[in-house]
Amino acid sequence: MAEHTGRVRVGIVGGGRIADLNKIGWLAHERGEIVAVCDVDAATRDARAAEWSCRAYADLDDLLADPDVDAVEILTPHHLHADQAIAALDAGKHVSLQKPPTTTLAELDAVAAAADRAGTVCRVFENFSSYPPHRLARRLVDEGEIGDVLSVRIVTAGGRGEGQGWVVPPEANAWRMDPALCGGGMMTFDHGFHCFQMGRLFVDAPVERVHAFINVVDFGDGLQIDAPALISWRYGGPLPRFGSWELVASLELDVLSDYYVSDDRIEIRGNRGIIWVNRCTGQLLQEPAVVLYRDGEVRSFHRVESDWAASFRDCTFDFIDAVLEGRPAQLTLAEARETLAFALAAQLAAAEGREVAVAELG
Repeated sequence: MAEHTGRVRVGIVGGGRIADLNKIGWLAHERGEIVAVCDVDAATRDARAAEWSCRAYADLDDLLADPDVDAVEILTPHHLHADQAIAALDAGKHVSLQKPPTTTLAELDAVAAAADRAGTVCRVFENFSSYPPHRLARRLVDEGEIGDVLSVRIVTAGGRGEGQGWVVPPEANAWRMDPALCGGGMMTFDHGFHCFQMGRLFVDAPVERVHAFINVVDFGDGLQIDAPALISWRYGGPLPRFGSWELVASLELDVLSDYYVSDDRIEIRGNRGIIWVNRCTGQLLQEPAVVLYRDGEVRSFHRVESDWAASFRDCTFDFIDAVLEGRPAQLTLAEARETLAFALAAQLAAAEGREVAVAELG
């Protein structure tokens, strides 16, 4: 393990588009620092090294041998996650692993075993849990504002890939459209991990059973989008509680966004009230980020920070602070395993046309 300096010095593995957001927390935290970048593409790693004034590596082993690297931020395609995380942990590094953490539960269990051996901090980077409107909604639930949560409904609106938001190169999406590399559908597994985590965030009971309709649209040349989709689930516990996620890709819809051309809306219903979270990656609804209805009155929360980038900043801040304080960081591997099992159950349910018990996956 690198010598303790009172700072957390990171090597970022994968310098693609999402690093534009993952870098924010490292640059803003007074005790965080980017000291290295690793990418197989020479142009990408050289550009990032110049941008961040750090060392550049073409090979992960060389980065892991750098004594100035305390931690690694893994931002590579999903099929690479397990081997790269285990290598980093075996090298004594702290690890922040981009969601979905792995493509199988067995892979994630292997990462967890490596983390136990290493004794370093290892978490899954799932920034939706750090999005300020989502955190506010969870606080309102904890304070009893809507009573017992009875249902969680998530709606994702995907739009056309031109005219708004980020320009994403075709090669950046190619691996996501290959289930062998992505681990599932680009929409229902890659983005879906966020939504399944949101399905778990507001209910303190495990997801037990899942049903899913997932349509696949084939554009030819191996390009596929897994949408529309409708996924529903039942929580455990004595209360009859349910959740659903509806995903629609409207290929002629302009989605106002500074990031990906999609947006997510969440409705949390309790026996005393309702909470709406009206935005996330985009700005489809020009409404307050969070709205609460209770006792015949509506409360709108206008001043909560709602730029999606804030979720990346705060998620990184938590990891840096966890390393410095010697505590677990959100999302722990155990928590991430529950969400991954949920996501994989949805893929299995759609493939086999049946309701799946999450426990089937082990």
